Amino acid sequence: MKTASNIINFPKLLFKIVRALVRQKAFMDKHLNPLLENYADSDLTASDIIKIKKYYGLAIPAILGEAFCILRGKALTRNERISLTYLGALTGLYDDFFDKLYTPEDRILELTKDPYTCTASNDHEELFIHFYKLALEHSSALERIKDAFIAVYEAQVQSQLQRNSNLSTDQIREITLVKGAVSTLFYRSAMANPLSESEETMLYQLGSLTQLENDIFDVYKDDQEDITTLVTTTNKIDHIRTLYVHIHRKIVELLKETEFPTKNKILFAQYVNLTLCRGYVCLDFLELNEARTNHLFSVKDYSRKDLICDMEKSKNIIKTFNYYAATDLSVLK
Repeated sequence: MKTASNIINFPKLLFKIVRALVRQKAFMDKHLNPLLENYADSDLTASDIIKIKKYYGLAIPAILGEAFCILRGKALTRNERISLTYLGALTGLYDDFFDKLYTPEDRILELTKDPYTCTASNDHEELFIHFYKLALEHSSALERIKDAFIAVYEAQVQSQLQRNSNLSTDQIREITLVKGAVSTLFYRSAMANPLSESEETMLYQLGSLTQLENDIFDVYKDDQEDITTLVTTTNKIDHIRTLYVHIHRKIVELLKETEFPTKNKILFAQYVNLTLCRGYVCLDFLELNEARTNHLFSVKDYSRKDLICDMEKSKNIIKTFNYYAATDLSVLK
């Protein structure tokens, strides 16, 4: 049965998303994008710039930052927006140290610990250091950000093991869930309001589910790059769905235990569900493949079009809304 509250609040939440994206884009046009023009002739690729401008630099403050604000009931301050923008902007650059540039781990750790003591050896490092400094300089919790970043570094080091096909399912699950969890807590570290133990526990699970959702959508890319994930190695999509549902329900249960007003908790749950319910649509899409391979999922036997779920198709938008509308949040009331 569809939850009336979800449907009633849908236009309001959609408006919040659009408004947050417009506001963040205007902020980037004024502050971030002119800075990037200085790197037009650098060794950064067009893909690097796109990840900064259209994904991380935009979505981290506008989507995740907005979610944090809904929960606490207070809009982003200017300094929080600046800090979150540059923590988001450096994300793709940081990933590239591990996955594209193959920067030595001790060098990455040096950059992670303190950008003020490092001298850039290339344009990639120079921009990363500049972004990192801007994030720290506009935060009231420098050490909290640095500590959270160390946890991200450790998770990234562990994730390199996913290029090893000999990992067990339990090992892959642990690496996946921890990586997503510490990344979300890293971005949360830029917020000025204190992080309670109950909120941290809930956000840990939210980050884990977000990473699992990313792996669901990236199954084709990960398989092509020989990255071992729960999705590339499963023989039944329902196994992934079971884990997805379990973590999703756990988030709601833990959200109830947080100290925030009930109204804020419900709006927060509905807001993040607009994104999380996309994962169910992609799971449905991937599961259709099993009918052609003896009712078992076999990623190597499928083509690109079989594994990439186009979420811009009207039928998938409708399916996402149906999942969102049907989510039971009555436990929060």
